[in-house]
Amino acid sequence: MKKIWIAIGIVFAAALLIGINIYRSVQTSGGENGAMEIVSLQEKEITSTVMVPGTLMFANEQYEYEDPDKGKIAEVKVKEGDRVKKGDVLFTYSNEEMELEKKQNDLSIESKELQLEQIQKKISQLAAKEKDLKAQLGAKAAEKQIDEERDQLEMEKQTAQLELKQALLQKETLQKKMAAFDVKSEIDGTVITADKEAAGKKTDTRRPIIHIGNDNKLVVRGVLSEYDVLKVKKGQNVTITSDVIPDKEWRGRVSAVGLAPEQQEAPGTQTGKEENAVKYPFEVKVRGKLFQAKPGFKMIMNIQTDKRTVQVLPSGAVKQEGGESFVFAVKEGKTKKTKVKTGEKTDGEFEITAGLTKEDQIIANPDDDLKSGTEVKLQ
Repeated sequence: MKKIWIAIGIVFAAALLIGINIYRSVQTSGGENGAMEIVSLQEKEITSTVMVPGTLMFANEQYEYEDPDKGKIAEVKVKEGDRVKKGDVLFTYSNEEMELEKKQNDLSIESKELQLEQIQKKISQLAAKEKDLKAQLGAKAAEKQIDEERDQLEMEKQTAQLELKQALLQKETLQKKMAAFDVKSEIDGTVITADKEAAGKKTDTRRPIIHIGNDNKLVVRGVLSEYDVLKVKKGQNVTITSDVIPDKEWRGRVSAVGLAPEQQEAPGTQTGKEENAVKYPFEVKVRGKLFQAKPGFKMIMNIQTDKRTVQVLPSGAVKQEGGESFVFAVKEGKTKKTKVKTGEKTDGEFEITAGLTKEDQIIANPDDDLKSGTEVKLQ
């Protein structure tokens, strides 16, 4: 019997001890030695961002395709990997008709030059001829005959000069036409593709003979929703990352935002949830070189759309219930559940837009079962 009473006493003592601990927990809501950590509103500069996917591309690139109207491709003068400058010849066409015209023009020029040479030689010989005629016909008759011949030769000379000038002009015109048969680089860059075999091939997709890109100037292109396009502006800073190169991060700046949306498909041809989605193209210019990253890589862009100073609390201090946010403030040693309005959440902190002042003391990490009116000890 005595043992039973001892056991009952032990159970009662344990129950009493548990009850005391529960009471203390309710009164102080935990914390070391029953004390609670207190925080207050702090000023912090935060940056709002828009995250958008995009594709890394050359800012400047050139594609050259075969033009059958110009003839056949005679020679490709560059190969893949070559560095080229603006104005360098990439490949040339051969055009038999134009080459024949050029040969005829060269012969015409040569003929007119020979003709002029002969006329000038005859004019030079008139002085000696005039001396002989004076001895035969007399000075007056000789002078008359020489003047007539000289006038005739001068007329022939002028005619030949005009014909030579015309042939030279034709040569200049032909040179301009033939210059079009030399396809030149329009930019400084690197030859990405040099494929003479693409000429004349009949495939579903038209292949370029030459593709040039400037790898020193890269951009990331993507599209923005109606909502995001209102936030993104030219000149905003951008952080760029890639899933395939997780340890790398690059910087850029928004260089263009489309004023009009991308061309939509004809009505009735779209399917799916994004049927009525409007997307605006935009471009980010990359600063410096993107080592390892290559054109065509999918990139993630974090665009810094806004920077401002706000009032924040640690996220653990803010509770949410029924779509509303609240905190536990300490008033006269007791907790008071206080509604607040929140803005953005960044780096483990909530922006507080209304409901508190800098003087308010807020419990940093309230227990889920904490109630208003609970007496608290402050650390």
